Amino acid sequence: MFLNLLGLAQGALIRAAASTQPFDGFSFMTFILVPSQGEDLQVNAWNWRPTLELLFAANVISEEDHERMGAHGSAGKVDAGQASRIADAVVHKLDSMNVGERMLANLSVSKEPKKLAEFGPGVNAGDIDENEFYSTTYEWLETFSKFCRSSRGFEVM
Repeated sequence: MFLNLLGLAQGALIRAAASTQPFDGFSFMTFILVPSQGEDLQVNAWNWRPTLELLFAANVISEEDHERMGAHGSAGKVDAGQASRIADAVVHKLDSMNVGERMLANLSVSKEPKKLAEFGPGVNAGDIDENEFYSTTYEWLETFSKFCRSSRGFEVM
């Protein structure tokens, strides 16, 4: 039994280490979706936040689910039935999109490439377009819907 717990602890440490990835000298947070069946799926916060907005707007997750799934270590869990409903909602959104398009934070769709956000001393919070800042791609949503269909439920780490 001790060895089984040790294996689980090692898996948790690996996932925790993977949730902070370096990029060009900076670290950004990712979320790891751990399925009941199949391979883990990792997503960065820039793609995950608008995905959660879509699920909340489609009424397939509650406000509490939204909060739990949007924070690390908050036990955001999805059962098999809910995972199937999530996949349906995502596929419904994909039906209104084309390959290469992005879904913005306000759930609108854009063909425009994502703009690089630059931060510095002269940048004011009001200058940042949250709709542009948080957006997700058609390709991510397609990957996520397939993951939901095959996962039999998942937990957000």
